[in-house]
Amino acid sequence: MRLPARGKRLVRFAMVSLMPAVDDQPGVEDTGLDLFLDQLFDEAPPTMLAGVIAGSAVFVVSPVLTIGVPVWAPFLPKSLLDKHADRITEHPLYYVRQAAFLVKMMGGMCWAQDSTVRERFNLEPYPADPGTWRVS
Repeated sequence: MRLPARGKRLVRFAMVSLMPAVDDQPGVEDTGLDLFLDQLFDEAPPTMLAGVIAGSAVFVVSPVLTIGVPVWAPFLPKSLLDKHADRITEHPLYYVRQAAFLVKMMGGMCWAQDSTVRERFNLEPYPADPGTWRVS
């Protein structure tokens, strides 16, 4: 299932906002995020895709719940966006936290498979994907 460009930008924005670079630690944007998203949306089950898209949408529309600002996340200044990203993961409503968790989980898979990130943690890079798990 190919994700429309607008949907891909939504998911990408949420992942990059939730997992930014910190000090000298690379963020998810510094990895092969676009290729990862293409592969994710080509191979993941529809329910997983729905969860990632819904979680990204919740992240974008929820600053009013987390920081009390009635503005969508893409329009927030960096300092408030960081505050929103931090607070959504600790929100008292389980479904709000879980929506952010789904996005962070997929972003974490992208981040942790990157060879540069793995090298920073003294881990061997993953071998090339053998392509043995595919649904035709």
